[in-house]
Amino acid sequence: MATLLEQAPAATGAVLVYPLLLERKRQLLRASVLEGAVDSRFEAAMDAFQEDLAALEFSLVQNQELYRILEEGEVALLDSFGVLMAGVLPEEQWQAAQETLGVCTLALVPMVVENEPLGLVAFAFQDEAIEVEALELLVGHLTLALRDLLVRDEAVRFGDIDPVTWVHNRRHLMLALESEIVRAGRYGRPLSLVVLDVDDFRQFNETYGQSTGDRLLRTVATTLAEAVSPPELVARLQDDDFALLLPETSRATAVTTTARLLAHLSRVSVFSDDGAAPVTVSVAIACFPEDASTPRALLQRALADLETAKRERANEKPPQAAGGRA
Repeated sequence: MATLLEQAPAATGAVLVYPLLLERKRQLLRASVLEGAVDSRFEAAMDAFQEDLAALEFSLVQNQELYRILEEGEVALLDSFGVLMAGVLPEEQWQAAQETLGVCTLALVPMVVENEPLGLVAFAFQDEAIEVEALELLVGHLTLALRDLLVRDEAVRFGDIDPVTWVHNRRHLMLALESEIVRAGRYGRPLSLVVLDVDDFRQFNETYGQSTGDRLLRTVATTLAEAVSPPELVARLQDDDFALLLPETSRATAVTTTARLLAHLSRVSVFSDDGAAPVTVSVAIACFPEDASTPRALLQRALADLETAKRERANEKPPQAAGGRA
């Protein structure tokens, strides 16, 4: 991998080759692979930016355009560092670096393995004539090298993270739920568990394809994650089912929180070649201790009520939070 990084500038004519790895749990891109790198071109770029480029982090939550490029998996040709550096460096700083380096084209090339993004590589050029196929080939080799590197600590990095949606998985939810129920029981505090199911997801997948379906799940997960804060957490249970763990939350408050989340989700859509696909969900709420006193029983109660909500929605009844006795 080090050899690839060293040879990439000469092979492509780029004045800067800047690989960024995806950190799913925090939903950001990091240049950690470059920490300790020794390369004259990279050092010249850091001098131009007056910044340690290997230490920068790029939030995918705050930078939706960067998130879109990563999601679509297609090469993006830009005329400045603006999209990449938005919210990371002041505009005057990256503009000065661009002028110093003589950059007129920035190519952002996603690194993708089996439809799953690993990150992207930014190539900065002093020319407008870019051989996109050569960049894709080079990044393909780099991606394979990075995948082999990441496999060694995959269990540690992604053991509690769902690989499709980048939120917590069911295993992590059950561990957190067990801990929170013990705490809630000891101190006599409320706790609520909200479960959501994306309506007609199977039909959505059949209509728009699995890739767009995965984008929908990630969009729903991101929307939910942005709407809560620790110790609250979002997890993907399975398929199109999600859960929200709400410690210190009574049923009445959980109903209010759920209504707010539904309002956020009502504004979500996933774009495909056929246009925008709106998102609707079915919801259920189960509370400790009135509905159940163990993690397994509480989740089972919530899922049973969710099935009731789904049947009601299928019968064209107004959606409601099943299990709610606010």
